[in-house]
Amino acid sequence: MNEKFMAFMENKMMPIMAKVSANRYLNSIKDAFVLATPFIIIGSFALLLFNLPLQDPNNFLYFKPYDNFVKAFASDYLQIHAVSMGLMSLYVAFGVGFSLAGYYNSDKVTNGLLSLYAFLLVSAKSLATTIVGAASNLLFVEEETSIAILDGRYMDAKGLFVAIIVGILSVEISRFLVNKKLTIKLPDSVPPAISKSFEILIPVAVISIVFQIINVIIQKNMLVMLPDLIMVIFQPLLNLSDGLVSIIIILFLIHILWFCGLHGANIINPVVMVISMTNLAINQQALANGEAIPKILAGEFMNNFVYFGGSGSTLGFCIALLMVKNAHLKSIGKLAIIPGCFNINEPIMFGVPIVMNPIFAIPFILTPIINAIISYTFMKLNIVGKVVALTPWTTPPALGGFMASNLNFAAPILVICLIILDYIIYKPFLNMYIKELEKEETKS
Repeated sequence: MNEKFMAFMENKMMPIMAKVSANRYLNSIKDAFVLATPFIIIGSFALLLFNLPLQDPNNFLYFKPYDNFVKAFASDYLQIHAVSMGLMSLYVAFGVGFSLAGYYNSDKVTNGLLSLYAFLLVSAKSLATTIVGAASNLLFVEEETSIAILDGRYMDAKGLFVAIIVGILSVEISRFLVNKKLTIKLPDSVPPAISKSFEILIPVAVISIVFQIINVIIQKNMLVMLPDLIMVIFQPLLNLSDGLVSIIIILFLIHILWFCGLHGANIINPVVMVISMTNLAINQQALANGEAIPKILAGEFMNNFVYFGGSGSTLGFCIALLMVKNAHLKSIGKLAIIPGCFNINEPIMFGVPIVMNPIFAIPFILTPIINAIISYTFMKLNIVGKVVALTPWTTPPALGGFMASNLNFAAPILVICLIILDYIIYKPFLNMYIKELEKEETKS
């Protein structure tokens, strides 16, 4: 049975997944989020800094100096959140174009700006408005001053889907025109910087016309903006994705791929990141408004509450390795324990190994699913706080859960309990593997 399964995975599934892993569009989306992540993390913690659960006088955690601090500084310094999380789609739009251009050996910066331009064209209506009241003081202008503004409603996570779609299309249109020589070519004597700016003129003009026509048709006939229309189309996906069944399917796919030697997270995460970042923005808006936090699959939910030690939740397994008598496996445990505390588990994946090892297939695939079921249930019952801040994926598990859930004390307790459970799940399979190794040593 094991041999048939392994043969099926090697001959049928791995070639397909290898192609998916190499897909330029998925990789461009992944790269875009990597570029945006530092800004999103800082923006998340700026919001968190002014929304800690220390302001309610009826709560035993109430801390008056903190309450005064928030009232004095929140209105000024939440600007950090507004131009990071609040402009997430801008960074992603640029990142998609920048990364995708690299696969075509095109100018990355030019295509990144082209993608950003196309996104703003369909997502940010411009208008003039008269400033009155408190807004005049905030913007340092006199009352009744008329200023030009861009609609920023879709520059946060609500514009992510359209940022990705438009970013890809703009690069493909530009590439098509360049390949067909539909560009302005200046003599070689012209400086390269000037020549390059003229070469992109026709693609910019075509993209302007194409997207603006689409824009006008949608606005005049449907009375909505393009991001609204895209969100309506993808809303069922967002609703389904936050369900336990969807999370289990995602985890199953990631770990099947990992077991076959492919980086499952890198293959699946481009899609998951769009969903989790959109949900994170929804949670942060709820936090800022003092509302109940609605979404579970948000931000780094997987790294904070599922992947303790990396894919497969191998930190518990790593602890088990430290306790065995087998010298080889114990040495791997010693080598892997520090990286494992930061969610890096390649020493275990390829050192034990777990990859392509039938004995560890069951715990490797099922352990993160069990963690997800328990974490999801506790969050659904509001026993553990949901994710409202983006932490670096290398943040140690208990600390990551504590920070991501707005300093919810139940979160690290849950994480520690789950790591112990993971140890218990992996232990009998590790004992089985040790016996197999001893048999092989006896034969030799």
